Amino acid sequence: MMFKTVDQLGTALSRTTLRHTVLSGNLANSNTPGYKRSDVQSSKSFSRELGLQIRRYSPVKTHPKHLSTMNRRGREYWVEQDSTTTMRNDGNNVDPEREIAYIMENQLHYQALADAVSRKLGQLRSAIGEGRR
Repeated sequence: MMFKTVDQLGTALSRTTLRHTVLSGNLANSNTPGYKRSDVQSSKSFSRELGLQIRRYSPVKTHPKHLSTMNRRGREYWVEQDSTTTMRNDGNNVDPEREIAYIMENQLHYQALADAVSRKLGQLRSAIGEGRR
């Protein structure tokens, strides 16, 4: 159970790292004519789903489709471009202030996930240390 939780937290850290890269790219291209912002999408509300998985016992899978969090593309998350909006006459749809707010929110999310991984690994170290006596 503990290793599954750490694995899920690792996946969340990877998603958060990818999102930071994408949001930084949006901000860097905020003055590029015709640039359309991108963001990381997930098949489910990733944060909610991660929280549910951490809080409940997950039984062993008996079928490949049980407890699946994959979308139709076979991934939990992916980068998607927003081509439905335009903010300026040159076709760019990046709002720098909004991107900065998203980056700050994402940074806080990453720090919380890293802290959770650290605590889980601390529990494992403690369990191993208790067995040495």
